[in-house]
Amino acid sequence: MVKKILSLCMFLSLAANAAGAGFSLYTNAQIKAINCSNQKMKLFYYYLDPKQDANVNNSSIDCGNGKQSVKKPQWLDKAVPEMAGRMVWRDPVEGVLSEAALWQTPVAILYELSDLTIKTFPPSDKGIGMMPGLLVKEYADIKVRYNMSLDRIYRARLSDSLDGRGRSVIPTLELINKEMDSISESIATNNNKRFAAAVTSIAVLSQDAFGQLFERPRQSAVSETKTNAVDLFWMLVKVGTALMLFFYVLFLLGKNEEGTNRLIANFMSRTKGWKEAFDRQFLSSIKVEYLVLVPIGLFAFAGIMTMNLFGFIILTGAGVFIGTKMPGMVLNFMKERRGKLIDAQLMDALILLSNSLKSGMDIVQGFEMVSKDLQPPIADEFGLVVKNYQLGTSFEKALDGLCERVTSRLLLYMVKSIVLQRQVGGNLTKIFERIVDNIREESKLEEKTKALTAQQKIQSIVVGIMPWIMLAVMFAFQGQTMAKFYFRPIGLVVLLGCAVWIGIGMKMVSDMGKIRV
Repeated sequence: MVKKILSLCMFLSLAANAAGAGFSLYTNAQIKAINCSNQKMKLFYYYLDPKQDANVNNSSIDCGNGKQSVKKPQWLDKAVPEMAGRMVWRDPVEGVLSEAALWQTPVAILYELSDLTIKTFPPSDKGIGMMPGLLVKEYADIKVRYNMSLDRIYRARLSDSLDGRGRSVIPTLELINKEMDSISESIATNNNKRFAAAVTSIAVLSQDAFGQLFERPRQSAVSETKTNAVDLFWMLVKVGTALMLFFYVLFLLGKNEEGTNRLIANFMSRTKGWKEAFDRQFLSSIKVEYLVLVPIGLFAFAGIMTMNLFGFIILTGAGVFIGTKMPGMVLNFMKERRGKLIDAQLMDALILLSNSLKSGMDIVQGFEMVSKDLQPPIADEFGLVVKNYQLGTSFEKALDGLCERVTSRLLLYMVKSIVLQRQVGGNLTKIFERIVDNIREESKLEEKTKALTAQQKIQSIVVGIMPWIMLAVMFAFQGQTMAKFYFRPIGLVVLLGCAVWIGIGMKMVSDMGKIRV
């Protein structure tokens, strides 16, 4: 008993000290927001009442800037009686509830919350304002009832309610629900500032929900269907425009026959050179024309779909640039890949060459044995050397052709050792054995360096690809907005600048992963 009396005395002394210090839980601006929310929630509730008083049609509220007249939205005159007549929920205690009653429940709870706040924490009451935890049961009850009312709205599927405004009001009510969680957390942690901020946020969001009654509703399902039909129509218009431009370009090319023939001849000569380069890598199955024309066609089609002349020029130019560079990039990639495959087979080839020399065969017979016993690609390359030698080319020249076709440092060492041995003599089997030992040691070191530099390589790829992927995603979702900026001279400058800096970044990250010995 004595402890309870002491605790009560301590509480009273703290309250008296707070009152003397002039403490206030809310600022004047926060109190104005809560008062305004209280008045608007009251109007909101009466707007949804089919038996509303005629005085509600023209009301006045005071949100701190003097009284302002509020006129009830006209759409409510027709919608509310229909909502009151639609029974959408059956409750075991309350019975059958109408659509209007389901909306009135969370609105009434928000009005109760603001009314409780105004009565419990008025600006003039300095002492009690510092302890919102005294009303923890009241706030917990409000939160539970508000959750139940919001759950009813979700389960009754009232997104199309309020003449289509339910799609805007429901997300706002959900945000209010999250702020009620903040009230509970602030009471549990005795954080008065957070408590006041959460209550004020609820008041502001409640005003937003009231204001959405005066805004135009979001599109209904029927409107969305109409919009999709309009989008389909414009897509067909774009496709038709693309086809018209395509045939117009063909007409211009046909009209200027001399220039067209010159362009075709130039293109065919370059294509022939690329084909020869691919044939030398045993890649005759790759269609060089597709590597050039497909990127040009895709970028040109994307430029047409933008319905923007500047965008068409930019994307078509980018397609031409990529198309002309694509055969070279693919060739270098395949050549490097083929060189790595040959490096992986070179040790077996050297062992086979060394054994053939020990058995009394010459180097040409050793090359022929490798071409028969091993798998491509090294079998193809060694077999081509033997065929060139049999057709009259000197063996040294045939080996030079092998070095030109294959990008391999280890293979170059083998070729140089064979040429020197044929010129000045020497024990070629010993040289091959040393090269095999070097290959074993270098393969171990290479695997270790790959593991150490894998992160840098992946980072360089991400740095180079991700910005363009994000740019494509933004164009897919906000094409018109992006086109307004990037299809202008300043946007083109930004793109070029980004490309330069991305290239510098890729180079720096890639160099960080290189190990120089």
